[in-house]
Amino acid sequence: MNTRFPISELLSEGRKIFVLPIGSVEQHGPYLPIDTDLRIAQMLAENLAASLSDKRALLLPAIPFSSSWEHKGLGTIALNISTLAAVLHDIAYSIQTWGIHSFLILVNWHGGNSILGSLATEITARENLPTAVIPSASDIGKAWRTIDITKAHEVHAGAVETSIIQAYWPDLIHQQIQDKDNFEPAIQPVNTQAALQAIGIHHLSSTGIWGAPAEADANKGKELIEQLSTNMSTQVKKLLQLISQDEGERQ
Repeated sequence: MNTRFPISELLSEGRKIFVLPIGSVEQHGPYLPIDTDLRIAQMLAENLAASLSDKRALLLPAIPFSSSWEHKGLGTIALNISTLAAVLHDIAYSIQTWGIHSFLILVNWHGGNSILGSLATEITARENLPTAVIPSASDIGKAWRTIDITKAHEVHAGAVETSIIQAYWPDLIHQQIQDKDNFEPAIQPVNTQAALQAIGIHHLSSTGIWGAPAEADANKGKELIEQLSTNMSTQVKKLLQLISQDEGERQ
């Protein structure tokens, strides 16, 4: 972020976009780093802020931890939802005290952070600060299905995340990934989130993998990030228009 002097010049430049990456520190199987979700969220946030440079978007320092109790154990540092909610409300309140029209974007990658959608709605209503989570889980799922990284049911530390790490941080993968590492627990007809909520991943997968990391493709990992980044920028620009229209109608 800039110092307070350049920021003070923003007061007369219209609505400012604050981009806040929200990470997660949790086990990612035997191959990927525990800060995988943080790295990806940070990268997407940086790409978004860069794409909005004409609007002087402000990239905030990332929140490294979030709600990841389904991975409780070695390698995982999780926050209670109440803690995460308090932090986000405090950040939103602090932004409001700047006295400028703002729009807060929460950039998330961790699949266990579904609570962020409710918190964004709450912050918009209670802090009077328009807030949204981008990309959504459906945005991410649609993108990786379009690129066709794998036919496996991807949940955690599989082909998708491995492809991204191979594309941008290949030096962090120190071992050859084997076909035998591909794993999908037999949980049908239970849905994925219900299984993780009730049992946790360590009782479903001995390695912490749920997916097919051996099918990773670095080129597709890069394509996925590029597609998501473009989609995020397009969404934010449209949301800015919708926010302005809404405020104009209420005046």
